[in-house]
Amino acid sequence: MEQINSPQRHAHTGEKPFNCSVCLKEFSWKSYLHRHQKTHTGEKPFKCSVCGKAFSLKSNLNTHQKTHSGEKPFNCSVCGKTFSLKSNLNTHQKTHSGEKPFKCSVCGKAFSQKSHLNTHQKTHSGEKPFNFSVCGKTFSQKSNLNTHQKTHTGEKPFKCAVCGKTFSLKSNLNTHQKTHTGEKPFNCSVCGKTFSLKSNLNTHQKTHSGEKPFKCSVCGKAFSQKSHLNTHQKTHSGEKPFNFSVCGKTFSQKSNLNTHQKTHTGEKPFKCAVCGKTFSLKPNLNTHQKTHTGEKPFNCSVCGKTFSLKSNLNTHQKTHSGEKPFKCSVCGKAFSQKSHLNTHQKTHSGEKPFNFSVCGKTFSQKSNLNTHQKTHSGEKPFKCSLCAKAFVRKSDLHRHQKTHSGEKPLNCSPRERTCSRSSPRNKHQKIRNDREVESKGVMQSAAMSPEKNASFVPIQVDPERCLDVVDVMSPANNSSFDLMQLDPERLLDVMSPDDNSSFDPMQVDTERCLLEWLESQSFEYFC
Repeated sequence: MEQINSPQRHAHTGEKPFNCSVCLKEFSWKSYLHRHQKTHTGEKPFKCSVCGKAFSLKSNLNTHQKTHSGEKPFNCSVCGKTFSLKSNLNTHQKTHSGEKPFKCSVCGKAFSQKSHLNTHQKTHSGEKPFNFSVCGKTFSQKSNLNTHQKTHTGEKPFKCAVCGKTFSLKSNLNTHQKTHTGEKPFNCSVCGKTFSLKSNLNTHQKTHSGEKPFKCSVCGKAFSQKSHLNTHQKTHSGEKPFNFSVCGKTFSQKSNLNTHQKTHTGEKPFKCAVCGKTFSLKPNLNTHQKTHTGEKPFNCSVCGKTFSLKSNLNTHQKTHSGEKPFKCSVCGKAFSQKSHLNTHQKTHSGEKPFNFSVCGKTFSQKSNLNTHQKTHSGEKPFKCSLCAKAFVRKSDLHRHQKTHSGEKPLNCSPRERTCSRSSPRNKHQKIRNDREVESKGVMQSAAMSPEKNASFVPIQVDPERCLDVVDVMSPANNSSFDLMQLDPERLLDVMSPDDNSSFDPMQVDTERCLLEWLESQSFEYFC
């Protein structure tokens, strides 16, 4: 039998006799070594005649030139997708078969491509041989280094033919184009949700399994994705390398910078097909659409309340645990959400970056600006299903609905007084704690707001006359009365003295005045 020549023998035996003198990497073929050495020297002798881009290998130039010609001769028999390279077709076909022949010896994870396995193994070894000389950042793959370099140069050579948006990577363009076609070929076998990318499906499936393999070495918090861990770690280091030249604000992620830029340009390319509302981000549109469908797949195990978003469920669960991990460095106040802390901190700085062009009023939050704009337009999108009354804010609708249900969840502990809203409960508690007032007349003076009426002379409250009010306003068969039902005109008949012509009845805080007196008389009442 003819003896197998040396290179072929190496391919079968796994022998790698050719060694790189720079990084000591080993190769079974001399040609592979020569190719690899160009990654160290930076030699790129093959140049594209169309765009001028240079390559270290002729084969890479040939592949690149097909991006200009659009030639895709290789077709997938299953879904009809076309590819410029046979190797890309072979890789794609594995997404249909589910074949993953390459397995990690450390953790057992399997991959459809050897290159993906090689990339994954670097997460165990921590090897990052590719360094960027401008910022010093290192990468495990040359392709990641190339991608990162574009964040410094701003190069975006890939353009969408539909909307004109440009991208630094061809893969990002491909992903974007699916927002126009609506193509979502990847389906979740658990809940049926579909995705445009296999990676998004893999990420979604972890919400069912609860798998969180990436753990923060500082605080121990675990994440389902490496990118989320990387983002989280910046909260410890405080690193914010992305700067916006217009306002000087810095961000830890490029995506957050892109989102912020839209607050300056006002760009809202994502439109709701039901009501026409537009959004600057696709996730915000997806969240909004659930208000039309009523879909709430996330359930609280403690109280059974359901939510349309997993993040809202996580926020809600903190109301049960009382967890408030975000603390203000100025006053020490703690919050359950980072966004609430950010909002609170503006009360110290006085920052109000959101301006309304019609009246010039400024706001610390974009949501407050949006709410204010409705006072000019008269828009009241939140409608009560029982009485058809409409409201500007969702929270106002919820408060109103309690007048139908009679729900009074807020309790003042000393007298077990219940209230449907926090503001009457707070007023009640404030009055109960106000023990520094020495007389009924001083109490009345505090309730009358003298600073608004220079001619105002405080009146004395006659407890017996107040009893007349109770007698007038309370049903005979009910020893307690409802302060919210008081008729101010009837009340003034017994509260306004005849000898005080300067008395302004519209300045009387009747509820406070009566609450103070009734408090001292141990009356039972409710709001």
